[in-house]
Amino acid sequence: MKQAILATVVAVVKKHANSVAVLLKSEELRETDRVIHTGLNREHSFKSSGSILEVICSGDPKAKAGDKVPVIVDLEPSQLRPLNI
Repeated sequence: MKQAILATVVAVVKKHANSVAVLLKSEELRETDRVIHTGLNREHSFKSSGSILEVICSGDPKAKAGDKVPVIVDLEPSQLRPLNI
């Protein structure tokens, strides 16, 4: 099941002439099965390790350290949490 979480931009690092790595952090990333999409501009690929998600973007991701970014993830039904409305 898909769910949105918020992650904090920890760093934005230029990798190559036209690609940038954005490091996102959220403890909720530890419980995800798969990242589907982020709110970053021009995202290309993802690699996660624990609470850190590295997103490679083709060009300017329109994010800076400290920004909050939505991340759409796939969770097992047992990991879903109720919405606090």
